[in-house]
Amino acid sequence: MTNDLLDRKLDRAFRHLDVNSDQVIDASDIIALGSRLLDALDEPADSPKAERVMAGLADFWQDLFTELDMDRDGKVTPEEYKLGMTRLYQGGGAAYDRSLRPMMQAILTVVDTNGDGHISPEEFHKAQLAFGTKLEPADTDALFARIDLNHDGYLSVDELLVAVREYYTGNDEDAPGNLLFGEL
Repeated sequence: MTNDLLDRKLDRAFRHLDVNSDQVIDASDIIALGSRLLDALDEPADSPKAERVMAGLADFWQDLFTELDMDRDGKVTPEEYKLGMTRLYQGGGAAYDRSLRPMMQAILTVVDTNGDGHISPEEFHKAQLAFGTKLEPADTDALFARIDLNHDGYLSVDELLVAVREYYTGNDEDAPGNLLFGEL
């Protein structure tokens, strides 16, 4: 069972994954999302980081397809997505750690463009743009500050993973992760 907050977050997440806006998610959307992210972050498609991102997305798609595509047509509809994501990830259980976390770790590794183990405000902003998030710079800065749990001016992959988990699994209206892709 979903609630209004989780419904809004999952609707937004579906739109991010449906790169070609055809109201279904299929393998081509996942590939396009990875390509858009690599382009936005100026990561060469043949780099080891790019290969990890694309492999992480491919693994995520396989899991998504297996778990969410109820009619086995190779496409995930908005309804299949919402029902399946709620079933799999609400509460952040084992399914989250098995599929969503590795995909996000691969993506966040490439977001760290200089490889220093931290995500700067500039890197965070580029990633937001790659995901189609339309935040004003001041809003991006405010979101960054809320996600920066240790207040060191950088985001660790773990801090971003906390925000992603809040986004996909949480019901707390005030959780910083709710704003990961802008106001709901």
